[in-house]
Amino acid sequence: MNNVHPLLPKLAIHRQFIDDFIVEETPCFALGMIEERKQKLGLMALRPGQVIPPEITEPGFNFGHSLLGNTHFEVVHFAFEFYGFATYNVLINPNNPLVQAVLDTMIGSGEYFVLVIGVNQGVTAFRSQIGQQDLVGLTDNLVRIKNSTTSDTQYQQALNRFQKKPFPPGQLLTWVCGDNVGYLDITADRLEITLAASHGGTAPVGDDTCRVSQRRTLAELLDRKVNGLLKTGVSDDFILLSHMAADMPLFKQLMDLSDKDEMNDLCAVYPGLYRYAKLLEKIATGIQSGEIEVPR
Repeated sequence: MNNVHPLLPKLAIHRQFIDDFIVEETPCFALGMIEERKQKLGLMALRPGQVIPPEITEPGFNFGHSLLGNTHFEVVHFAFEFYGFATYNVLINPNNPLVQAVLDTMIGSGEYFVLVIGVNQGVTAFRSQIGQQDLVGLTDNLVRIKNSTTSDTQYQQALNRFQKKPFPPGQLLTWVCGDNVGYLDITADRLEITLAASHGGTAPVGDDTCRVSQRRTLAELLDRKVNGLLKTGVSDDFILLSHMAADMPLFKQLMDLSDKDEMNDLCAVYPGLYRYAKLLEKIATGIQSGEIEVPR
């Protein structure tokens, strides 16, 4: 999984797509297109049917994907993990013109947008980090995705199987708005939107109040996860690190937002964060000294 962060963009989207999406029964998910600075990008839109607090969306979320199925058919799986709050899963049928067009755009540009629409129709926008290599799995399977012959019956079978044992554990969103390829032509029915901080998004990174809030939120999330692992009996440093590997982008973000004194203050308050920080420091020192060999 890879970390995705919120931002405040000026965007353009297909008006009818949004109108149709917001009347669907929640929890639901849809694929579409969005435009930013005249660049057309793939869009993933979520309506989880519950309020996600700003302190949860501020650090961003982990986005994961995989291809499920067998030798006869396949479905695309997306997972959206909002740290310490909830994980949302989606299964979509790649044998669908709209799906193939959106995935082709996402893979071609390496960038994408995620919109999370709340119960009050407030919107939080997220944009993938430029240059982030988090679509490699989809890229590797692009030929199979484009040649998919998955039927509606096979898709439903995969959906039923996943519902019985979702992985990662979380809520399954219903895939909707997949039958109208006209949604992909933003010029045909254009809706321009500018997101303000009060309608999703976050305050500018340079804002001191925002930085303090972000640092605290990130520290609490990391501390909670480490302490949770310790309570389950995970005590070995390297096993703990393997469980926390997906959270390294969060720790890097915390480091980027903090100076040395601020990190020391956070570690003094959050013992789980201190354990994680010392473990990463130990690994870095071992690599630098040559005690820990890194495969080439």
